[in-house]
Amino acid sequence: MSNGNNINSTCLLIGKGFALDVYLPALVNIGINKIFIDKDDSSNNNKDTILNKYKENILFVNDQNQRKQVFDYTIIAVPPEDQYDLLMNERYINNTNILILEKPIAPSAIKAYQISKRLDKYNIKYLINYSFRYAFWCKSLLSDIDKLPQNIELFFTWKFRARHFVHKRSTWKKFHSQGGGAIRLYGIHFIALLSDIGYEKIEDREIYFNSSDELSYLLCSFKGNEKIPRCKLLINSNSSENSFCCYYMKNNQKVTLLELDSPFPFSHSSSLEDPRIEITKNFLREKNFSYNNLAVIKLWKEIENHI
Repeated sequence: MSNGNNINSTCLLIGKGFALDVYLPALVNIGINKIFIDKDDSSNNNKDTILNKYKENILFVNDQNQRKQVFDYTIIAVPPEDQYDLLMNERYINNTNILILEKPIAPSAIKAYQISKRLDKYNIKYLINYSFRYAFWCKSLLSDIDKLPQNIELFFTWKFRARHFVHKRSTWKKFHSQGGGAIRLYGIHFIALLSDIGYEKIEDREIYFNSSDELSYLLCSFKGNEKIPRCKLLINSNSSENSFCCYYMKNNQKVTLLELDSPFPFSHSSSLEDPRIEITKNFLREKNFSYNNLAVIKLWKEIENHI
């Protein structure tokens, strides 16, 4: 999508939470004026304010009308298991020109591979919202990493306490088997970024489950090669700290490349709106449909082997 050419574009928006809070204002902001929302997704009293704010841009449809119409874009922002089921249904392959998908695209790497191959088989144009790729800090960070010497070790660290731990919520975002947790929900952002850099293999990995299905901690080492240095990734989604940083060690000296409280800090938002809206606008302007998602899935699977 690009500003200026979107006035007559149609978009089917599927989902209730992130779909209405982030995608809806992002779509309107880039000029999409015909946003179709399922009546069932709009029946949420908590979303009345935002639905009323953008009522001039929204057209409500039911399931039968969705099947009859062809949309320029279809955005699916639902839990991974639901997204997998929807994408295995040819309906969303036949009635849209471009699919916009949330990460992870399925609750497991194996199911994500099935979806990716299915979309490729039908020659479907699709994009996946790996948000770090569209954050304000990403381009300059990748440029800095590209200039690093090989005799160093690179580190990425993300520590925070996820809201489902803070508020003791039982949500899919908490459970590894449902596509949540430190690897599948949070780590997938980094997996995409590391795949972009060129990482393909891991050396070792340490994980921690709060319970049988609550994976909250990942420490993973990635093999370097002649072009990229060895790398370590640490994610702790149940930490008392808030830290998002990238640094490298050389001659026992730490050199910081990026240091933030969060990958999506409010201080870098253009207004008081959710900072993810600006990032999502950047994502929606993406035009590269040849992105190698299979490489991301392969690295994801490599990390999860033997869990």
